Amino acid sequence: MKLKLPDIFIQDKIVRILSSYDELIKNNRRRIQLLEESARLLYREWFVFLRFPGHEHVKVVDGVPEGWEKTTANEVMDILSGGTPKTGIPDYWDGDIPFFTPKDVTDCAFTNNTEKTITELGLSKCNSRLYPKYTLFITARGTVGKLSFAQRPMAMNQSCYALVGKKNISQQFLYCSLKASIEQFKARASGSVFDAIVVDTFKQIPFLKPTNALISDFTNEVKATFEQVDKLSIMNFKLAEARDLLLPRLMNGEIAV
Repeated sequence: MKLKLPDIFIQDKIVRILSSYDELIKNNRRRIQLLEESARLLYREWFVFLRFPGHEHVKVVDGVPEGWEKTTANEVMDILSGGTPKTGIPDYWDGDIPFFTPKDVTDCAFTNNTEKTITELGLSKCNSRLYPKYTLFITARGTVGKLSFAQRPMAMNQSCYALVGKKNISQQFLYCSLKASIEQFKARASGSVFDAIVVDTFKQIPFLKPTNALISDFTNEVKATFEQVDKLSIMNFKLAEARDLLLPRLMNGEIAV
């Protein structure tokens, strides 16, 4: 196989151009990690170590601050399922609707792009809704316990659950609380062939529900953090897309360097 390569000096210039994209993507990923870690640390400080604002003036009864409620995960969130359109019908696939599966989970709190997409017809022929942005997905089969926000409206297959907070539970609080207790889900996952989370699993997960006012205060504290993560991850998606479009044009001389 014969390959046509640019002069080594041209190659170096191309590398320098593309490296600027890679460096910016790398820096954004680092910023995302720090932002997500700050939200998790704040959650742990307030709701694990119980050093929330005003904790000095709140009585603790049976190990729980007064006004907090001991419950289970299934009581504080709606647990919604997905489904897959028939793979043998082309009209159901390759449309404009992202189709989330466990393969699409990223290291970031958000998922924007999915390996597969479906059409409106495909959505109408499966058991999944079109879940809005900030719906929280949890992988339930195989590799269990991975969490991700939908970054844009998308459907979901049957190997995941879509989680939506209820009783004044915000999506940001829900994400942080599940991140803190995800090992309990993994420990309770079971199956004859591979590990799986089922709806009854959520009934076994203890959930400590703070007061509505404290959940609201926490959400206000971390909302801007997650919005920044959202923006940075979208920026990285666009940077990678631009870099990949630029590379062949630089290599074939369409764009001078």
